[in-house]
Amino acid sequence: MKYRVLKWKGVTLAAVATLGLVFAACSGSAEREGGAATRDLNDPVALANRALSVLSYSPNGQGWAYKATGVSGDFTTWASENKDKIQQALDQVGDGYVLQVTGHTCNIGPRTAPGDGRRGNMFYSEQRARSVYNALVTAGVPANRMTVKGVADTEPLPGAPRDGQAQRRVTFQIVARPAQ
Repeated sequence: MKYRVLKWKGVTLAAVATLGLVFAACSGSAEREGGAATRDLNDPVALANRALSVLSYSPNGQGWAYKATGVSGDFTTWASENKDKIQQALDQVGDGYVLQVTGHTCNIGPRTAPGDGRRGNMFYSEQRARSVYNALVTAGVPANRMTVKGVADTEPLPGAPRDGQAQRRVTFQIVARPAQ
């Protein structure tokens, strides 16, 4: 009986030691993550980008048709629902930052223009971003607080087919104001 008690105490001691190591490892990573989270709470750019990360525009919520670049009639509704979020993000950061309007494409077609008057996905992604930029200016977002970027298919939407219509979208992020 005494042996069993000692054996049980040894197992218990080993289990407690293992749990202690697990908790120490977890608290260390939580501390590191918590430290980053705490810094994010004090970083207006990180806070603004976290809020903007859920926003994107694509016509009728489905994505642009292949090679299409203009905003559709639903943009007015989208803008009325999201303009305040965009303005709030801009108000959170100083004048050294702007809203980057980023256009995306699917992976169908060439990324850059192959010549012969044809255009590549980089052109279409920039034009989509430019269309949304112009529509946001019309909706009242200051032009001098925005910039446009096309990324073609280099930043795919996770979980969606790379050649799918959902990839053809515009996203938003606060970035440092580009040097003039």
